[in-house]
Amino acid sequence: MNYRIPKVQHQINRILSEVLLKERDALGVGIVSINDILVSRDLSTVKVLVSFIAEVNQQKAFQKLLRNTNKIQTHLYKNFPVKKVPKIIWQLDNNPDAAYRIEKILDDIKSTTGEDRDISSPGADGEEYTDSFTS
Repeated sequence: MNYRIPKVQHQINRILSEVLLKERDALGVGIVSINDILVSRDLSTVKVLVSFIAEVNQQKAFQKLLRNTNKIQTHLYKNFPVKKVPKIIWQLDNNPDAAYRIEKILDDIKSTTGEDRDISSPGADGEEYTDSFTS
């Protein structure tokens, strides 16, 4: 089995996530969610399915992203250590289930970051946590 394509997908996801997070103000887009990455067998193109979180007009935000494709592609060329860097093809993912799932995850993260958890509090099964290394 060829493991190269999943490795390439992972690397591209990492690089694109980094650039979209760090350069989002310069690019003029809000929070971009990369929902999926599909790399062609010959590694010549990569289709990136994106959605925008907390954007009223997804299509307008997508057009901004398309206008900045050259900047993002250049960043990929500089940071992707292969001879043949795939060309990025953006696709807006209009799947409402995925957007809802992402928003729910973000809400869950917000609600848990404010709470301080005590290690000695009872676990899910009602038993108290005890440290087996202390005597």
